[in-house]
Amino acid sequence: MNETTRNAILALADAIEQDEVVINYKAAKENFDNDDTLSTKINEYTVQRMIFEKAAADENKDEELLKQIDNRMKELYEEVMANPVMVALANAENELNELLNVLNSEIQSRVIPESQHSCGGDCSACGGCH
Repeated sequence: MNETTRNAILALADAIEQDEVVINYKAAKENFDNDDTLSTKINEYTVQRMIFEKAAADENKDEELLKQIDNRMKELYEEVMANPVMVALANAENELNELLNVLNSEIQSRVIPESQHSCGGDCSACGGCH
């Protein structure tokens, strides 16, 4: 990589870091990381899932226990996914992914122009890529 490219990448990274989408994502991630109640529920869900998997693999399965664990996991999942902090993080992640997809697509289209066309190779139906 030459220095011009490296400098351009660093300048682009600086600009992206100042984008509202990135700023919102970082704030949402920080809120998520600092939400002890949400973290507790996620940890409990993880433990419940491990217990469920172990109990389900047992030769002498206790179907009632599996049902209780499954119900608790569903309850925890719904609570986690409905939590405003989790909702904000999911939305921020979606927006960040959209930004990164646009960025990747733009770079790819400049570096590999034919990547803009996903024709499948049947030139008879093509309007032309040249």
